[in-house]
Amino acid sequence: MASLYQLTAPAIRYFLAVAKCGSISEASAHLNVATSAISRQISALEDQIGTPLFERKPRGMTLSAAGELLAAYARKVQLDTHRVIGEIDALEGLQKGKVIVASTEGFSMEFLPFCIKDFQQQFPGIHFQVDVFPPREVSKAVQNGDADIGLAFSFSPTPNIRVVHSQQAPIRALIPIGHPLANKKRVSLRQICAYPLALPYPDTTVRQLFDICASQQGLSYEPALVSNYMSALNQYTVSGAGISLSGEISVRRMIRQHWFESIPISDKGMGIRNLEVQVLAGRTLPKAVASFCDFIINEMNRNLEQEVE
Repeated sequence: MASLYQLTAPAIRYFLAVAKCGSISEASAHLNVATSAISRQISALEDQIGTPLFERKPRGMTLSAAGELLAAYARKVQLDTHRVIGEIDALEGLQKGKVIVASTEGFSMEFLPFCIKDFQQQFPGIHFQVDVFPPREVSKAVQNGDADIGLAFSFSPTPNIRVVHSQQAPIRALIPIGHPLANKKRVSLRQICAYPLALPYPDTTVRQLFDICASQQGLSYEPALVSNYMSALNQYTVSGAGISLSGEISVRRMIRQHWFESIPISDKGMGIRNLEVQVLAGRTLPKAVASFCDFIINEMNRNLEQEVE
């Protein structure tokens, strides 16, 4: 078995690049390193470990079972190295630093920007990067070490992901002001399907749950508007043209400003998803990342308490 020193040598960087890109040629372009050099380093690494790390295919390379194990370990080593160097530079850990957050669009619309603003008022030396993905890609970014924190709506556990916070996140109907359903305490899918609907793409948890519940009830519908941009769907509702769907945390400030009504949906299937704060399993978080995790969890809990009240 290779020593720890060997696994922290440049070969591991080439290995992770090929694992991420899926081929030596793409990794070569990404790293600006010759393909022959990358190929030699990976072959040497496989010799040191004593087993193939990739399955070679006509159109690329995929990790073997041993490669998956090594990649998970190597990513943690890299992230811990960056953490230690960063905290040595910052000394106190919150004087300066960078936090990368992967999130679904719902979190990026209101919740995250305001959390970041409030956090930076306390710690102005901390800078942020927010990358927006479909739900499955959020977890993948955390798994690959491309993000420190993942914020997503989820139905089931994800390998190599530690969920540091989870709470129920039922989907609500966003109803235009003055709409015939606007004064209801609850609405059903059957009721809202009778009106023009603005729905997101099927790669979102909102659309997936809606389609499942509608299918189970034999409801037929044709959306008046479909978009992969939630703000377009929300503004469609603000205009009075139709009903859209969302978790409340995504549009809480718009609700408080009375841009539309947010009404619970009575169908049980529309409430089975969870809101999750995700980090890489087994990773020791840098102080800035851990502090921001705690901060957003407190904000989520505070919002939940306000909703209950």
